[in-house]
Amino acid sequence: MSCLSLILTPDVLLSVREFWFEHLAGPDGLVMPSAEENKRWFFGGSEFDKLCVERFAPTLEAIRKQGIKSGHDIIYALQPRDAHDWLSLVLLLDQIPRNCYRGESSAIVFDYFDAMARDITLEAIQRGIPDEWPEIRWRFACRSWFYVPLMHSEDVDLHELAVQKYQAFARDVESLLLPDDTNANINGDESDVAHEYRIAAQRVMQANPEGAKEYGQLNLNFEKRHWAIIKRFGRYPHRNRVLGRETTDEEREYLENGGDTFGG
Repeated sequence: MSCLSLILTPDVLLSVREFWFEHLAGPDGLVMPSAEENKRWFFGGSEFDKLCVERFAPTLEAIRKQGIKSGHDIIYALQPRDAHDWLSLVLLLDQIPRNCYRGESSAIVFDYFDAMARDITLEAIQRGIPDEWPEIRWRFACRSWFYVPLMHSEDVDLHELAVQKYQAFARDVESLLLPDDTNANINGDESDVAHEYRIAAQRVMQANPEGAKEYGQLNLNFEKRHWAIIKRFGRYPHRNRVLGRETTDEEREYLENGGDTFGG
């Protein structure tokens, strides 16, 4: 366990954040990334996968070799310093494995890294990091990633939590479109730092109110599509083959008729 702090150094965690957000057009992109900026994360293709493998596959493999069993082990060993370290851990354990382990090797994602990412996300939520800490709360391109491990889960209760979190996310986005005095009353006695983050986010959202409304609902609607599958099947049928699970007739019909697989 002591070796873990030598693997996940502060420099490594910083490099995760810098890599993940390097294509954004400054701080405004951290508030609300454009549709074009979103493409790198969701439609980056083999080129983006290659970058992830080159930069972070050695780190992920080193974690596996340490025999880490849970995200709690990582939290205990590292004692993340701030909200940004928590964000880096979520990205490293939930998102980047999906770019590094494709095809048959994706079982490593579902069986190993996903569980650790969920542990870290749930602990972060319990501590109020994505919902209350202003450097995450009002930078929605950072905040949204904290809820994705819930979306990737096959636990229906975690999907209910994800829906709640994305609903709160959407409410915060829409609150920034309200008049200044109304917005200030909603947020009450906030600190100077929180005020600065909120006002910066408000400026970005009010410059594109229709885009902001759409963005606020985007993640919520995407989660609801995932939730519907879990409510129906209790699992993601498209994972069955790599996980060695038998596919039911209903699942097979669903997949053969164009059911969501979210990229595999």
